[in-house]
Amino acid sequence: MSETKTFEVTCIVCPTGCRAKVTVIDGDVKVEGVECPRGSEYAVKEITAPTRDFFTTLPIKGGNVPTCPVRSTQPVPKEMVINCAKEMAKITLEAPLKVGDIVMKNVLGLGIDIVATRDVDRETLRS
Repeated sequence: MSETKTFEVTCIVCPTGCRAKVTVIDGDVKVEGVECPRGSEYAVKEITAPTRDFFTTLPIKGGNVPTCPVRSTQPVPKEMVINCAKEMAKITLEAPLKVGDIVMKNVLGLGIDIVATRDVDRETLRS
């Protein structure tokens, strides 16, 4: 007996926001309602292996600003985003940092690094 599942996905690849209808029949995926191949690829990925870009800010000691924005070098599996945030909540950075500095290597064993997205200089003391 064949198994059919139907999902609706709003594509976010471009500003059009196509409403894709994704039908999975015994593992075969069919996409309708998108205007371009990129939308079709997005809809299939969103159903089979959804991911999200991960961003946050972390506190920084000795910096000229109190926090530093960071992001993942690759999208994180959607089901791991909360765990990633919990792991980041354990970290306090130290100045100085440069854009692209790795602040956590291989987060949660995913093979994804977390990097700084802002230069942070050391705090200068005023007299």
